[in-house]
Amino acid sequence: MPRKRPPYLWTSVEDVAVRRPLGHRAEATLYQYERCCDDWRHHDAIIWEMPMAAVTANAVIVWAAASAGHAWHLALAWAIAGAVVGVMSLGLSKQLAYAGQIQARIREIEAEFGLPKVTRQVGRPGLVSTAMLWILRCLCAVDIVLAAIYVLQPGLLM
Repeated sequence: MPRKRPPYLWTSVEDVAVRRPLGHRAEATLYQYERCCDDWRHHDAIIWEMPMAAVTANAVIVWAAASAGHAWHLALAWAIAGAVVGVMSLGLSKQLAYAGQIQARIREIEAEFGLPKVTRQVGRPGLVSTAMLWILRCLCAVDIVLAAIYVLQPGLLM
């Protein structure tokens, strides 16, 4: 029984290719290429936004605790900030991995049709996206170390 949705709303390339004549497989693959490119751009934007959000959250949490002026407030704030940045770095790792998978499929389609490369590589050592991940990991470590200092020697940094 045919679907009631028009073919351009079908979600699977195989579904489109099976229900259409085999000559339309290339059309379905190009449609997948467009969707992959859009999805990759979306994840690339998230990759750039996550470190900024993590650093902003870190600053706001510590600033709010610093207004109280107590060492325990600051220790708790640094620990919470470290946890937030740690979770954000895990999320960034996930986004980098997913963008890399999408990019691999984009590269396959570009090679198949001889299309120019439209996406830059993500997740390779030395690139900005990888540097952002390590910056978040270092910030998380610094937050945890500062929390430990405030717990063990509260007068040291006050």
